[in-house]
Amino acid sequence: MLTAEDPLTRQQFQDEAITLLTGAIETTGTTLAWTLYDISRQPRIELRLREEVATVCGDRPLRYGDLEHLPYARRVLQEAIRTYGPAWLVTRTAARDIDLGGHLVPEGAVVWSPYLHQHDPDVFTDPDAFDPDRWTPENVSATRGSFLAFGDGRRKCIGENFAWAELQIILATVLRTWQSFELKPTSGSPAQEMIVPETGADTRPTPSGS
Repeated sequence: MLTAEDPLTRQQFQDEAITLLTGAIETTGTTLAWTLYDISRQPRIELRLREEVATVCGDRPLRYGDLEHLPYARRVLQEAIRTYGPAWLVTRTAARDIDLGGHLVPEGAVVWSPYLHQHDPDVFTDPDAFDPDRWTPENVSATRGSFLAFGDGRRKCIGENFAWAELQIILATVLRTWQSFELKPTSGSPAQEMIVPETGADTRPTPSGS
């Protein structure tokens, strides 16, 4: 914002700052909650993450330039977003009747579900499994561009790049800050209390039976 070609007015700068501070708090929080939950259930994923962060950063603080060197952390976060949300329902209005793969979308239809779309077994093998390696370069082509958590086209989320940076920085910082602690659910083992998705404005983790 400080280096914009056309300097922002005070009001524009204030509006942008408020958007950055408030626009992605809940979605970022739920994504990280789900990520940490699944890491706690799969120690091998946690170990790979810690090894990657240690290799890239050593003993120094994380830098923005380090993010491109944390591909596994990116894949873990992408799998959390695919599996759980954050937005389970999106409103878009069809301007006319249209055929999509043999399915009629009538004029005026206003909703679609990224959550259901990203659990399509025809696209994602074993869609309920948490598998970051489905996003490796050799595997990602099988998804046929079906990762639409941020939307696509002209209406794609304007904050996507900011979200990826924020999520990677926070995840890496959590792992570095608590280097000597194994991640575990506070209520005990996952076998004792199952966490399930609860839909609201987003898809948040909730203990079953709550």
